[in-house]
Amino acid sequence: MPGDAPTQALEWSIQLVKKAGQIGIIAVYSPEMTTYPIGKAMNKNLTVRMGNCNHRTYIPRLVELVAAGVVDPTKVLTEHEHMDSAIAAYEAFDKRQPGWIKVELEPQA
Repeated sequence: MPGDAPTQALEWSIQLVKKAGQIGIIAVYSPEMTTYPIGKAMNKNLTVRMGNCNHRTYIPRLVELVAAGVVDPTKVLTEHEHMDSAIAAYEAFDKRQPGWIKVELEPQA
């Protein structure tokens, strides 16, 4: 079930990391996500780090890389939707439907 993907990823990360290992969660989880297998992580003596990206730190350098042609951000676009479909596109992305990685919202002509 697509909605279970975030929970499954957390479970797998704990299973795959060796004892006394480290897990870094680099994803976007909504405030409604309130479960984490803390007992399993604790019993393996894992270090877990997480947080939102500090965009202001990275954006200037990323803009430079795009302007220089080193990075092509369009390669991660998997969906193209019209602006009037923005809410439906965000809902589909939020459900983690297969193939929805990044969506380009196109202005109406």
